[in-house]
Amino acid sequence: MPERVFQIGRFYLSRRRNSPAWCRTWFDASTRQTRRISLGTEDLERAKLALAQWCLTNADGEQRRAEDVTVAAVFAQYWERHGRTVASASSLRRNLYVVAQQLGETTVGDFNLDRQEALARALARDGYAPGTIKRMIGSDTKAALNWAWRRQIIDRVPPILRLPDGAPRQRVLSIEELAALWDAAGPDHVRVFILLAIATLGRPAALLELTRFQCDTERGLIDLNPPGRAQNRKRRPVVPMVPTARAWIASAPDGPLVAFRGRPVAKINAAFRGVRRAAGLGEEVVPYTIRHTMATELRARGVPELELAGVMGHDMPNFRTTGRYAKYDPAYLSRAAEAIEAVQKEMGRVAARPIEPCNRVRVSSVPAPMSQGPRNPWKTGAGDEIRTHDPNLGKVVLYP
Repeated sequence: MPERVFQIGRFYLSRRRNSPAWCRTWFDASTRQTRRISLGTEDLERAKLALAQWCLTNADGEQRRAEDVTVAAVFAQYWERHGRTVASASSLRRNLYVVAQQLGETTVGDFNLDRQEALARALARDGYAPGTIKRMIGSDTKAALNWAWRRQIIDRVPPILRLPDGAPRQRVLSIEELAALWDAAGPDHVRVFILLAIATLGRPAALLELTRFQCDTERGLIDLNPPGRAQNRKRRPVVPMVPTARAWIASAPDGPLVAFRGRPVAKINAAFRGVRRAAGLGEEVVPYTIRHTMATELRARGVPELELAGVMGHDMPNFRTTGRYAKYDPAYLSRAAEAIEAVQKEMGRVAARPIEPCNRVRVSSVPAPMSQGPRNPWKTGAGDEIRTHDPNLGKVVLYP
């Protein structure tokens, strides 16, 4: 009789004799034999997740009692059918895996407040910060369980522990550090991302989805919420288009503003890390740091709280009624726009690379032959027949 270490319904884990790999095992009534299919791993925890994912992906759709389904099994199906498509998929996958390892075979029915408190203490002992623990339990785990309940995979969801907020993001960049990021931003898509982050205070996900269509250069407005997307708690507002951003956007091609070879950019993190290193900044500086820095700058420059809330997409009084027409007011978020423009001008006095767009060509000390025909004003690259590993040597840079 094979050892039944972990079981979901009629399927369980076992190993063949003289083989360390775990198998999905079940009794086949038609042949009256025990059947095994390797899960391709010798690690027990990975085998549990693999079995849970297979069982839930191939489930017959019947709702199951919370006492009969492990939290890890819910995670597996949530990830397979929904989680892998979200913007923060990499961090979600990591968080779900860590929690699943801690919970082991804990069922949804057993995942009560006491078990959640024990989980939070265990995560704290492992060195996770309070904010991270809150995201793991109060956000990601809760979202997975609610998703399974709404789709009638489980019959109920336990109450989720209310955890304290983590410490606020303390890293604020100076004007000199913002300028250093701008100077170090070699790839076009990173440079445009940094410009838009400063000019709009938009969240990274909103900026990566921003298209030329959402920008009204005549009225000077940027709608950070793309057509057809329903607003959620992280509201994407309409923000004023400051002069520097207007000049860049006016000469941008159709499609996504943050683009690599004409295609939208799904994630900016890897490219941003390279720019961060080149600028001499630490690992605590992430794309979201620019939004936090600009919010701090605007408040320090006397921008009223309601204006700051408006440009950041926070809740505003009467937003659903009179607030929807506020963007057509000539003075709409004017104090915020003035403060953003002031920050950009101060950066321009420090940065080696111009922030204000211009039509002139800046050529390095080594002349490069000019290419024939019109150039894309958003394209940065070496001149024709110039081959070099140095990103600046022989480079012709056109600023829109």
